[in-house]
Amino acid sequence: MPLLKSSIKAARKTRKMTLVNRSAKQKLRTTEKHLLSLKDYEVAAKLLKTLIPSIQRATLKNLLPKNTGARKISRYTKFVKSLKK
Repeated sequence: MPLLKSSIKAARKTRKMTLVNRSAKQKLRTTEKHLLSLKDYEVAAKLLKTLIPSIQRATLKNLLPKNTGARKISRYTKFVKSLKK
């Protein structure tokens, strides 16, 4: 347990941000799984339009590494384009 006042505050902030980050990651994962389960191009394209900004936001906030975010966007875009055929 921290002894200093600043350490106590830092631990409290860490606990709070851990919960926020965990929920954001979980929301991202569920949206990704939902996208991959779709078979209709129009619905998948709409979902991709909402998924790409959320991946970019997660990358900016360091929830995901930069290259991971870019890779996911590339793969999901490729997946949605494959549904068009």
